[in-house]
Amino acid sequence: MNFSDLAKFFVSQDETDRSLSSLEGLYPAYRAVMVSDGTLTQMLSAMHLEDIDTKCVENGHGFPEPEDCKWLEIDGEPCIRRRVELTGASSGKTYVRALSYLYPPRIPDYFLAELSRAGASLGTQLLQSRISNRRELIWVRTGSEFAFSRLYRIMLHDKPAILVREDFMDNDNT
Repeated sequence: MNFSDLAKFFVSQDETDRSLSSLEGLYPAYRAVMVSDGTLTQMLSAMHLEDIDTKCVENGHGFPEPEDCKWLEIDGEPCIRRRVELTGASSGKTYVRALSYLYPPRIPDYFLAELSRAGASLGTQLLQSRISNRRELIWVRTGSEFAFSRLYRIMLHDKPAILVREDFMDNDNT
């Protein structure tokens, strides 16, 4: 299998190329999710045939790591740090743990207010708000505590506004 074909989907080739060769055993649907820029909760629901609950476990201010600041194109300014778990409503399985940094000067206040509601999903909120956006996939990696992880940024008005790291848990469907 030629994993350099997958590398074309990611902005940071150096980061991506380190892990792609180890993804051969990954459940094919997760390889599709890895390069998708759609709404993750909907994809997980279709893959696992159950509703997906978004549980926010942290929502406060924080400072991104220097590497993350680079992708947000900021100089260490405070961001909203949001940590969520995407869990099967029936099974109780945690499929994804995500950490996001949202840079408030680039995001409308009404969007941030809606996102602070219990159960609010970032992808769903982007769809419902109809804010023009695009995603740039940065890298994918494998790990010991998760099947794989990916980093991407969400651009609003052609400026990076949100950085998201998603860790896909290693369970029976990966």
